[in-house]
Amino acid sequence: MGPVAGLRGGSRPEAAVLRGLRAARGAALASFAFATWRASVSAMDYELDPSERAWRDEVRAFISEHVDDALADETRQRGNEGRGPRAQRFLEALKERGWWGLAWPPEYGGLGKTAVEQWIFIDEIESAGAPMLPLTVTSVAPTIMRVGSEEQKRAWLPRIQEGEIEFALGYSEAEAGTDLASLRTRAELEGDHWVLNGHKMWNTMAHTATHNWLAVRTEPDAPKHKGISIMIVPMDAPGVSVQPIWVWPGLRTNALFLDNVRVPRNHLIGERGMGFYYAAMALNFERLAIGSVGMARRHFRALVEEVRTRVVDGRPLRDEPWVRDRLARLQVDIEAASMLGLETAWALDRGGVPAAESSMAKIFVSELSQRIADAGCEILGLDGQLHPEEPRALAGGRMQWLYRLSPMLAFGGGTNEVQRDIIGFMGYGLPRK
Repeated sequence: MGPVAGLRGGSRPEAAVLRGLRAARGAALASFAFATWRASVSAMDYELDPSERAWRDEVRAFISEHVDDALADETRQRGNEGRGPRAQRFLEALKERGWWGLAWPPEYGGLGKTAVEQWIFIDEIESAGAPMLPLTVTSVAPTIMRVGSEEQKRAWLPRIQEGEIEFALGYSEAEAGTDLASLRTRAELEGDHWVLNGHKMWNTMAHTATHNWLAVRTEPDAPKHKGISIMIVPMDAPGVSVQPIWVWPGLRTNALFLDNVRVPRNHLIGERGMGFYYAAMALNFERLAIGSVGMARRHFRALVEEVRTRVVDGRPLRDEPWVRDRLARLQVDIEAASMLGLETAWALDRGGVPAAESSMAKIFVSELSQRIADAGCEILGLDGQLHPEEPRALAGGRMQWLYRLSPMLAFGGGTNEVQRDIIGFMGYGLPRK
């Protein structure tokens, strides 16, 4: 039973739920039909099997032991990407538990968890407000496993597994965001070293990372998609500089500048000129996390808890029909988002490339976060729009924080406009232009 249940003596707002279900039915059925059409195997079962439920219970037990409100607050303040002292202790506990290489194949020291099991882990961790495994582990390392030379695997994977190395991801530039192939940062080979010049934008974690995973142009005369390579750049290399960029939620990202930065020749990962496709591969490993509804669910629960106890002008807020209707619709959307995420994981486990499904999940979850923030700010009024540090802030000040964060969710990991294009041409075979 979802958190909306029990707003009044344990009864569900049945009429509101039914209206919400009718409103969401078209999108949900379309998504289900699309996933069924894409898969050449039996129809999907949304129920977890016994082993998956046991894994979920194990993750929940770990969370109960290691996650508290102080960790969740620290994680929120640092944008789920920082390394505060509590987050560091939590990640060390994950490592000690053997969950650092959750999705890594056993031959690389990982657990080899299925995509559905990874989705369960992500959903539970985000719902609890704990920090996620870093992209170094979940995105960069699997790419090295797939395309790196044996020498590169020996050089980088053990150090990643031990937590010695942390990567920032340097793809976007001022004039190459959505169109990554337009990037201009260049790398020229001089003897046994590459010499890099250029800049990157939105280089989150560059101020704390040990290395940068950079997309650079190594073949200036090749077609723009063919002339890009992936290169590892130590952040302490001469000529590397970082400038902070503070975005609306109060979170930090960075601009990265490269001025005649020299890196060894063997720091180019995989094949020269294949970087555009390697970047896409690395992004594919983020599919499950990008479409996770866990964070949205967590903030929705905070809103519902506030509504349950709040009295406005002598009348319990939970008794207001429009409030109950609004929350019921959001609850339906959260359940639909969870199904979309599970569909993506299910397709991955069956060898599919669910680009359209994951784009659906990403759009739906990011825009759902906006709807939750809108509803929270409207339902709770001015006190619901206060900063968490304000004594009168309702719902822990989460609604205004989510309101400011939501625009970033709409373009992080690929803008929603581009995601809709992907659904059209990869999902339904529509023309690209």
